[in-house]
Amino acid sequence: MYRLAADIGGTNTRLIYAVLNGSEQTVIAEADYISADFLSFDQLLERFISDKSIHQPVDTACFAVAGPVKSDVVAVTNLPWTLSAAHLKAKFSIKKVKLINDFAAVAYGIPQLKDKELVILQQGSGQQLMPGDNNAVIIGAGTGLGACYLVQQQGNYITYPSEAGQASFSPQNRQQADILNWLWQRQAYVSLESLLSGKGMVTIYRYLKTVEKMKEDSAVQQQMLLNDAAKVITENAINNNCRLCQKTVEIFIQIYGSAASNILLHHYPVSQLYIAGGIANKIKSLISNGQFIDAFNHKGIMQKNMQAVTVKLVCQERIGLYGALSQC
Repeated sequence: MYRLAADIGGTNTRLIYAVLNGSEQTVIAEADYISADFLSFDQLLERFISDKSIHQPVDTACFAVAGPVKSDVVAVTNLPWTLSAAHLKAKFSIKKVKLINDFAAVAYGIPQLKDKELVILQQGSGQQLMPGDNNAVIIGAGTGLGACYLVQQQGNYITYPSEAGQASFSPQNRQQADILNWLWQRQAYVSLESLLSGKGMVTIYRYLKTVEKMKEDSAVQQQMLLNDAAKVITENAINNNCRLCQKTVEIFIQIYGSAASNILLHHYPVSQLYIAGGIANKIKSLISNGQFIDAFNHKGIMQKNMQAVTVKLVCQERIGLYGALSQC
């Protein structure tokens, strides 16, 4: 049986083609593409098929998409693409096509992770919340912000994806309230994703520079002319080269930790939180220094409940792709 899977995001699209013989699965081809280089997923998939000289008909495919799936159709949140299962099935002669949310795919990939692909930020204190309770929340900031609830029932995993990234941003201190007020002068609605994403990190940087008048390093300014601004900020923060970049990432991490526990509380009781997405792994040396956990646990009368949750950082960037492949 020939299987095709894709993890489709606003920045990158990853694909994998494999053959399943009984219980043995062999990967035949795998590739990554920059999503914005293509006008549609059709065009990108055609390139993958051509690049990898795929001639065997695909029996089953699962495409994980950053956006809400409705009636087997999904519009990509941060790309002008729309995918239809019926269209892809007919155009590419695929016997079975499944569309799932990208964070549902991440959730399906969680049980496949090895210990070396995880960093424990907080080991939950005390006993499990409930006997046999292995339910988890997954959150991840990248091009956008995704979240999913993973439930284990009788040995099977069920995922409940969400659009939590589009919920309203809720400030947790005076500085964050000032950022929100500053954004309200520029846009009618401020979502959580407005700050917890690559663009959101740049927004925090601009606030600190413009409103709080923090000095911008000329070398960083020059780097931003040639490279992705969020990448420049994180690299300079990690290397201690720029106080403005460091402060930007500090605020980002504090917002991240608070948002993670807000989302988790909507599904409580939950015993585990997984942090996925493209940004957290890149700043793991900074996200591991306690600021994320301090913000995560800062929940008033629920503080001890938050301290009982085990928090893990996912270091496997292809988890969504492998999760999608598992659903073929």
